[in-house]
Amino acid sequence: MPWGSVRGHDRLVADLRRTLQLGRLPHAFLFVGPEGVGKHLFALTLAQAMLCERSEPDALAPCGHCPSCLQVAARSHPDLLLAARPPEKHELPIQVIRDLCGDLALRPMRGGHRIAIVDDADHLSEEASNAFLKTLEEPPSGSVLILLGSSPEAQLDTVVSRCRVLRFDPLPESDVVRILMDQGVAQEIEQAQRLASHSEGSVKRAIALADPEMDSFRRGLLSDLANPRPFDPPAMAARIEAFVKDAGKESVLQRDRASVLANELARFFRNVLWETAGLAAPTPDAADRQTAALLAERLEPEDVFLLAERCMEADYHIRRKLYMPLILTSLVVDLARLTHPSRAVASSAGRGQA
Repeated sequence: MPWGSVRGHDRLVADLRRTLQLGRLPHAFLFVGPEGVGKHLFALTLAQAMLCERSEPDALAPCGHCPSCLQVAARSHPDLLLAARPPEKHELPIQVIRDLCGDLALRPMRGGHRIAIVDDADHLSEEASNAFLKTLEEPPSGSVLILLGSSPEAQLDTVVSRCRVLRFDPLPESDVVRILMDQGVAQEIEQAQRLASHSEGSVKRAIALADPEMDSFRRGLLSDLANPRPFDPPAMAARIEAFVKDAGKESVLQRDRASVLANELARFFRNVLWETAGLAAPTPDAADRQTAALLAERLEPEDVFLLAERCMEADYHIRRKLYMPLILTSLVVDLARLTHPSRAVASSAGRGQA
């Protein structure tokens, strides 16, 4: 996986090369940025470059063919340590971190470095984060630690202050198109371009939107929210729950689908907010713009802010593995209340007269 397979982050590669040439390689990195922009692939390629047996260390240019490069690509190199949140856990357990720090303290087996990549750094418990501190303060010789997260704010200040923070931007649409074609997600260039235009620079989002079931369900849901006639919250909640369960038997698949849907709702309400300000929604989808305009006609900006915030809160609870039916029911009740405020006022008045 030489750097040619890492798209959209040439600036970061050049910055790291300059750092190495100056002899200032940090012992700990924190990669932050949106999901689906290649942080994990970048981390693996960096590890491959540092462990490559044929290229000069400051060149940061993995050959991709030596035994070390092939082992890193296969995730089997003895000096490459990988840690992530177990699927059944909502936090990265402290024992995982303790084991990782213990392994990182061992001498490199084949090269001059021992490299640890930690996915899901946003889900480090406070205890697990604190377990890192001794390693971050007194790193073993030759060790490099790479944490992957969404933002520095999601980490403890004591962790952030001991890491070199690299910020990853959303990918250019052209790069998303190429990745979708290379991975076989899209068979035609027109389909890849359409998905990329909706992806906001995230390959993960583009892949989720490539699912025709997701696209169809999403459009139907937005249409119901924009309809002036109130919808039945229990029926909608049941419909969403059934759609989420159709993702597969494993809870991780169901939660991924629910998370995508919650994020799509939040993005839609962002478009509605533009319309309430008298501006055209930034979405490239004409149908979404029309639906957003319909909903904007009867909502105040404050209501739209609350709707977007409520969807992001639901996504947070989904990722924390709270009880899914309760999350969905609570979200839909709030969507009904906020998208049809006149009905909520009428209901309150009726209760007062009673």
